[in-house]
Amino acid sequence: MKYCSHCRALVSFIVPEGDNRQRYVCDECEFIFYENPRVIAGTIPVFEGQVLLCKRAIEPRLGYWTLPAGFMENGETTQQAALRAVSYTHLRAHET
Repeated sequence: MKYCSHCRALVSFIVPEGDNRQRYVCDECEFIFYENPRVIAGTIPVFEGQVLLCKRAIEPRLGYWTLPAGFMENGETTQQAALRAVSYTHLRAHET
């Protein structure tokens, strides 16, 4: 990718602030181009027989309750994606 499809400026392949993977980011409008499969992986965390929910801290649906889940990244297994989703909650996960 060389140019931004939003503003036509050049893009750079960098790690955006708050991220841990390289992404194409527009040098002008700062749009981040996420290239990942459109598969979502999640978990159903249970503690003492109760299902735990997370309150969303970002859009879309900021402030709504949800299960820990997210888009898979390229080269990531479903298990890795699910564990990554749980890691954002500061819970410890194990397989059952």
